[in-house]
Amino acid sequence: MSETKIGKVLLLVADSEAAKTATRFAAQIASRCGAAVTAFSVTRAGQVRTEFERALAEAAATLGKSSVAVETAIVEGELIPEAAKKARDGYDLTLFGASSQRGREGRRLSLAVWQLAKTVETPVLLVPAEARPGVERILLCTGGERYIEKGARFVATLARSLAAEVTLLHILPIAPEMYRAWAPVPRSPEEMLRGESRLTRLLREQLAIFEKEEVRASLVLEESDAIERTIFEVCRRVDAQMIVVGSSPMRGALRTSMLGNVTRDVIARSDTPVLIVRSSPSGLLKDLWKILKEG
Repeated sequence: MSETKIGKVLLLVADSEAAKTATRFAAQIASRCGAAVTAFSVTRAGQVRTEFERALAEAAATLGKSSVAVETAIVEGELIPEAAKKARDGYDLTLFGASSQRGREGRRLSLAVWQLAKTVETPVLLVPAEARPGVERILLCTGGERYIEKGARFVATLARSLAAEVTLLHILPIAPEMYRAWAPVPRSPEEMLRGESRLTRLLREQLAIFEKEEVRASLVLEESDAIERTIFEVCRRVDAQMIVVGSSPMRGALRTSMLGNVTRDVIARSDTPVLIVRSSPSGLLKDLWKILKEG
């Protein structure tokens, strides 16, 4: 029996193609996980509700076709704080459409999507309008750190429910040539997993999480300094329909997450849904303590 449960899903609904695609993903995930869905919209003070009410009704109809228990809710206020507040009400996953804009420097996230991704505390699935329906393969980007365990357990539960395979991607930085003879890079995942370094032990532990959930999982090693490009290359190579990245929370009057440049760029440029999984401050501190103990 899995220790992680996906029982309540929050779907942020708007009148957009990306939101409609997110609804289809919510229907698939909720029906496979046996989860209930709340279709939720936020209007500003004085804003006409007609379009939001129609979008909520369409979302409820789509979810109902998959026999998903659904309720709808609409509140008045500011999107970011209201969505973050709602997500804290016992939800296990939040989904919404990820609209991006094209500029001189390529695609970039809309400000609202970026703020939602940083602020909502549950795992967040951002779904672009062009995403293909169905998830059979998931790409989990792991830095090989212990704090990713929480995210790995969540992904294992999700993958088991979806009958999906998981590829763990670990990217090694390119070492200067003068250090290669002293510290050669493992030639294959099998060679890496036979070692006894701290990284090797953590990667074995992460693979064991999926084995326990009876989820087929494999490790891919890449040596690269172009992390974002490598993530997309591996995603295409393994034909993944979901990319999983991590984030670290920070505390304040309104709790947000630290999303690095790589995470931000992956979200902005991906035509594949991106799942952001959270670590906790206590988890990060425990990880630091174990690093100091293990050396």
